[in-house]
Amino acid sequence: MSRIRARILGVVSAAAIVGLSASSCVDNNGSVLLIGVLSPPIATGTGGSAQCIYTANIIGPFISTGILDIAFSQEYQPQLLLGNQLVAVGNSSLDRVETDNVIVQGAIVRVVDATGAQLDNFTVPGDGFIPASSGGSPGLGVFGTTIVSPTAVSALGTVDYGVTRRLVSYVKIFGITTGGTHIESGEVGIPVNVCKGCLVTFPAGANDPAQNPQPNCLLTGQSSSSVTPPCVFGQDQYIDCRLCGTNPACDPSQR
Repeated sequence: MSRIRARILGVVSAAAIVGLSASSCVDNNGSVLLIGVLSPPIATGTGGSAQCIYTANIIGPFISTGILDIAFSQEYQPQLLLGNQLVAVGNSSLDRVETDNVIVQGAIVRVVDATGAQLDNFTVPGDGFIPASSGGSPGLGVFGTTIVSPTAVSALGTVDYGVTRRLVSYVKIFGITTGGTHIESGEVGIPVNVCKGCLVTFPAGANDPAQNPQPNCLLTGQSSSSVTPPCVFGQDQYIDCRLCGTNPACDPSQR
């Protein structure tokens, strides 16, 4: 699995973030915003040295619907972009400390299926940080957390190859300001498609045309050492079959 890192780049005005958040939030009257799910970057490096660097940037890129391949993982753990609209009040010349940074403490999640039936309801502890806004621009932070649990996946029942099941995770972020005030975001609904083996690919460079079934991952002399892995196996990004030969999902004859 690739190592995941986050970094912060420039932001835009608070008005722009409010407009974006209003389009995706179920209800949001707070100063902390769950802006969206960051799209996984292409990992730098190969094998165990690969790294995924997520950038806290208002332009994303974002994904509108997550994908969880349960042949590899039983929970979905995306990186969320958060915004803090609280105005910075710190002033070193006046010995006034900053009280409006936000320390993220976790997420409250409820998961429903396509009919609206609740599959799970849980709280995930976490650790994150969102700086206060400054100069009219809100602070941004990246926060990774579980939004689909193994309990929710189990409650779905059997998911066969070729089948996709839709879930919606309703997520609320909570934390405390550096001034000691409890704070929560509004609740945001995040769709997640659950499948089995749907993220596996069989590239031409791994396919042996002399063997069946077609395509396959049976070409001899292949090595996974030069293949770029996904940021998280079974989540949002395709998986080269050369990276998962021991998993039945990567063997077409078993599907």
